[in-house]
Amino acid sequence: MMSIVIAAYNEEAVIRQTLSTLPYGSNMEVIVVDGASTDKTVELAKQFPVKVIECSKNRALQMNKGAGIASGDILLFLHADCILEEGVLEKIKDCLAKGYIGGCLSQKISSDKIIYRFIEASGNIRARLSKIFYGDQAIFVRRDVFFKLGGFDNLPLFEDILFSKKLMREGETAILAKRVFASPRRWQKNGIVKTTVIFWLLTLGFYLGLPYNRLEGLYRDIR
Repeated sequence: MMSIVIAAYNEEAVIRQTLSTLPYGSNMEVIVVDGASTDKTVELAKQFPVKVIECSKNRALQMNKGAGIASGDILLFLHADCILEEGVLEKIKDCLAKGYIGGCLSQKISSDKIIYRFIEASGNIRARLSKIFYGDQAIFVRRDVFFKLGGFDNLPLFEDILFSKKLMREGETAILAKRVFASPRRWQKNGIVKTTVIFWLLTLGFYLGLPYNRLEGLYRDIR
C-alpha cells in the first residue's frame, strides 16, 4: 500500500482540487495533516475519503505525524497545491521494486508562461545532479527507510534538503520522469524575480549555516 501524506495550512483555495485528482483505491490511502488552519481546509478535506488529523503548524512535524499513522509501506509526501500526473503511483512502485529507497518526481509548473519552463528545468536538472529534492517535487520513500532515518528534522524550513542528504547516505535514490504539477501561486503573488532571488539567498544562507530564525524571516517574504 502507498500512503500519500499532505501537510496543509489554510489551503481552502487548492485542497479540493488536489484531493479530487487522486486515484483512490484499496492500495492507497491519503492522510491530510492540518496545521491549525483558520479557514475551511479541514472541512473541505473531510468531504473526501481521506484521514484528517490536526496538530500545530510546522510542515516537518505535520509530515512526521502523517507518516506515524500511515499504513502503507511506501510514503509519498505531497504539497497541498500540487497535483500528480496520471500513472505516478505505479511508476513509484516500480522504482522501489528495482532497489531504490526513495526519490522524487519531475516538476512541472502549472502555467503556460515560458519563464516557468526555465524554472522547472533548472530545478529538475539540479535534482538529478545533486540528488537533493525539494518538497514540491513530491518526495517518496520506503516506510522502513523513513523511520530508520528518523523522518524529517523538526525544523521550520529546509527539512526536505536535510532529508535528501540522509537518503543519499542510506542508498540509491531516483528522479522519475513522471511529473508533479506545482502551483505557480508563490511566483505570481510575489513576482518571479523576487521569489527566485530570495530562494537563492535562503539556500545560500542555509549552506553557510545562518541561524534558522533569520532564514525563516526571509522565507516569510515569499510565503
